[in-house]
Amino acid sequence: MNVRVYATLRPIVGGKEAHLESGPGNSFRQMLDEMITRWPALQREFFNAKGELRTNIHIFLNGRDIRYLDGLDMPIPENPDVCIFPPVGGGQA
Repeated sequence: MNVRVYATLRPIVGGKEAHLESGPGNSFRQMLDEMITRWPALQREFFNAKGELRTNIHIFLNGRDIRYLDGLDMPIPENPDVCIFPPVGGGQA
């Protein structure tokens, strides 16, 4: 399965997409665990000290934030379009 990543996550995974073994039938939590195993720096990007998904990380499934679906324990469906957005800042003050 390919997961598109954006902004500050791209240098960590080495590009625009993370190619993963996780896929349909696995949960989004398992997908993130695989990503952290491969790229340990993602741990602090994704989770706070309590092990909760940071509120400023958004994981989208087919254009919808999984927080408003069934969350991290939801199984990944067939033919998923998954994107992960870290917090983004910038612009003029």
